[in-house]
Amino acid sequence: MPTLRITVDWIDRVYHGVEWPPSPLRLYQAMIAGYSVHRRGDRALEAAMRHLETLPEPTIFAPEAEERSPVRSAVPNNDGDRALDLFAKGNLVAARTRTSKALTTRVRRSRSFDGAVTYDWDTRAETPRHLPALEAIATSVSAVGQGIDAALARVELMERAGPVTGVLYTPSSTGGQRLNVPYPGAFDVLDERYRQFRNRIGADGVRGVREPAHQQSGYVSELDVPPVRCEAFHLRGADDRLLAFEGTRAMEIAAMVRHAIGDAARRAGLASEVVSELMGHRGERRILVQPLPNVGYRHADGRIRRVMLTAPESVEEGNWLDVLSRLIGAELIPARRREPIGTLAPAATDDPMLARYCGEAMTWTTATPVVLPGHDHRRGRSRPERSTRRLLRYAGIPETMVERVTMEPAGRLRGSDIPTRYRRPQHLAKYPCQHMSIRWRKSVTGPVALGAGVGYGLGLFLPVDDRRQSANPK
Repeated sequence: MPTLRITVDWIDRVYHGVEWPPSPLRLYQAMIAGYSVHRRGDRALEAAMRHLETLPEPTIFAPEAEERSPVRSAVPNNDGDRALDLFAKGNLVAARTRTSKALTTRVRRSRSFDGAVTYDWDTRAETPRHLPALEAIATSVSAVGQGIDAALARVELMERAGPVTGVLYTPSSTGGQRLNVPYPGAFDVLDERYRQFRNRIGADGVRGVREPAHQQSGYVSELDVPPVRCEAFHLRGADDRLLAFEGTRAMEIAAMVRHAIGDAARRAGLASEVVSELMGHRGERRILVQPLPNVGYRHADGRIRRVMLTAPESVEEGNWLDVLSRLIGAELIPARRREPIGTLAPAATDDPMLARYCGEAMTWTTATPVVLPGHDHRRGRSRPERSTRRLLRYAGIPETMVERVTMEPAGRLRGSDIPTRYRRPQHLAKYPCQHMSIRWRKSVTGPVALGAGVGYGLGLFLPVDDRRQSANPK
């Protein structure tokens, strides 16, 4: 089917809305405003807007935006009528006092950018007949965002949507960014709100008009880390006390938990091919096991008491839930022993350690060292950029996300150890293993794990506060 493309170009290249990119509903509201001012009552235009609200959520291409310093200004607070009442009564002193206080401070926040924002809708069979009406409505758009955000819009129906510059934002049920989108009935909801606003002043005073609860959709940016499902378990001994392992033994813990995952998948009746994939023996639809070392704060001891399981969206949700439900109480059996040394117990959803690894920041540093995919040296000097590009490509993360990479001989976090002390499987022993820090171009939400050792408890990152000094003990 053809693609319905609506392109918005801001005259001043400034946007005062709260969200970025501007939500599809904000564009829809701007089109409704243009229709209401210039062509209200035109049935063809109304039918076109009602058709647009039935289309699925659009993909968005938007340039990167930079937040500007907030601007404070004094504006009237709509108490001028009270001052006029005092003037009419002859109380000049009180009227002047009221006038001097009839101002309030308003803070305007804005973003600057260079380029247009494009919205691409998948069309239906009846979309082409609404094209002339949508084009007429687009010519009526004067602002998108606040009233000062002057903008122009144009509509195209394309058999093959050509490439567009800007960052791609794709609708996703697991997307971390929530944007308001048009929905069936949105035209009537906005029209009713407009009617209430026009009739808000009556004999009984001024009635408030509430913003309706609009429908939202999750969006994933191509500059985001690919979303994953995440769950945490405690390691418990026979006496139900927490087990604690040395942080350098992450590989052994990961092996025990991975064995428990395979056993849980088989008990769930999953096919042998699915079990093999979930354990990481084939394909990319696997459940990763990341032991969580206790690092990165004042009293950190570096020991492991929890494990985090993550799975990409490609793992079917039913398989994921089947495995998780059967891991509760699952036994941890070392490779060379038959007797279990502990069990898995689900961690609370607000577990503080899990919250730290799933935090949000622009700078992340390793809790466990990264196994690099080969030796990238030239004339005796390492080239971290090349290593990082391969790491990101393997993880499905665009390299345009990275602003700066720093290779480090030792970890920045209190409780982490030097790379040579971490156990690795035989086939990874020849590859370089280093701590590293990554500065992203935008804030990233965890968990973040990179490198060839992610299935063995290595390459796990923690967010850090750039304003603080390194947390290594002196």
